[in-house]
Amino acid sequence: MPNVTITVPEELKAQMDKFSEVSWSEICRNAISQYISQRENPTPKIELDIRSTRLYVYTVETGYPTLTIDVRIQNRMSSEIIIDRILATVWSRAQDNQSFGFGQATDLHRRMVGSSSVGLATIRLAFTREMLRQLKDVFKSTFHCYVDFTVFVDCFKDAYRQEVDFQIPIDTWNDVVTNALGTNQATQ
Repeated sequence: MPNVTITVPEELKAQMDKFSEVSWSEICRNAISQYISQRENPTPKIELDIRSTRLYVYTVETGYPTLTIDVRIQNRMSSEIIIDRILATVWSRAQDNQSFGFGQATDLHRRMVGSSSVGLATIRLAFTREMLRQLKDVFKSTFHCYVDFTVFVDCFKDAYRQEVDFQIPIDTWNDVVTNALGTNQATQ
């Protein structure tokens, strides 16, 4: 194996010397390998799937009726990644094939996901009462929702994009709409 020499400041070398058990050659090899991989592949190799969804009449986090989506993030790379932020656009189609945008939400919590490992994120999309009024009679049966995810990962030029779908049972939807609109009609 060829040798490569690197130069580090005195302060960094002093800190490195405190960890005599660490193979600094291995750390450098991994860092160089990760850098080359990221330069050759400008989009991170990750995969998303929805672990669960919940529709609430009210949440403390948003103060509104809220769709909560728990997302599993699978890192398919041999190095750890840092998720900077996740953007989600949620929409659906009615039975007449007309599209309805539910809105956008973000998860701005930075998180590290280890190599070939899994991380979790939660997206909370608040529904205004006006939006619920507009959509209350649109859906007649259990319906599909679609989430267009955009995931920004540190050190990668391009964001990762993926569409994931899930279903909202019509009984759950009707209960949330009825309770959210019914309990606040006097104040609207």
